[in-house]
Amino acid sequence: MRTESSSVSTERGKLFSWPWLLFPVVTAFLTAVVIILLWHNYQLNKKIVSLEQQIIALELRERELQSQIDQLEKEKQELLQNAVGLLRQKSTLMRKLMRELGLSRYVRRLGKVTKGQGGPYLAPTEQYKLLLERMDKYLKVMKHVPLGKPCRGYISSYYGFRKDPFTKKRAFHAGIDIVGPYGEPVRATADGIVYRLGYQRGLGRYVKIRHKHGYITVYGHLCKYIVRRGERVKQGQIIGYLGNTGRSTGPHVHYEIRYWGRPINPLKYIRAGRKLAHLTQ
Repeated sequence: MRTESSSVSTERGKLFSWPWLLFPVVTAFLTAVVIILLWHNYQLNKKIVSLEQQIIALELRERELQSQIDQLEKEKQELLQNAVGLLRQKSTLMRKLMRELGLSRYVRRLGKVTKGQGGPYLAPTEQYKLLLERMDKYLKVMKHVPLGKPCRGYISSYYGFRKDPFTKKRAFHAGIDIVGPYGEPVRATADGIVYRLGYQRGLGRYVKIRHKHGYITVYGHLCKYIVRRGERVKQGQIIGYLGNTGRSTGPHVHYEIRYWGRPINPLKYIRAGRKLAHLTQ
């Protein structure tokens, strides 16, 4: 009986001793898990702090960039206002020049850009676009107006009455004479169509170009012309070369401008060409 009791007690002691043996292992495992979690939490907090610092730095950079953008926008508006003012001034001078040349009807037809008093507000950008379109229309009109000199050289004889170089009598000179090197290129002073060319005793080899708005230009005493009748020519295009043909005392170009068939002083249009070149710079 005692032997059986002791064996039972031994078995019970073994059963009760197992949990106590596992307790340190479980405790160690849980401690390791807690340490790992705390470490990950520390690292996560560290990353969060770093990200927060980066966000603050980015916000400061954003404010700095926004300040720069605002400054650039302010400068842009100032430049745009200056450009609008300059373009408006050029537009005014262009209209004045066109009126001086007798083109007032085209100025009235195209209208003018006002400052907007009493009307809808136009932003500087819209004003600039409108003025630019208006200047483009003015320039399209002026491309058909004979402006500037047809060739390099100096004016030896002006428009009006003068002493004829052959008869020595007082005679009317319907154009101007431009002296230059023999063979100097002669250019069309406006867009147009060559409607007549050939040889005349007085003009020598000549080219006549019909332009819009009632203008005709005449280029005389050429040594050679390189255009054909009916050919469309552009302002600045070479039409021939300076010569000494016809009734001439030396190499030069006789240049005329006729307005609705009546000869007018080319000097006014040469000066207008200089003004236009200054306006379009």
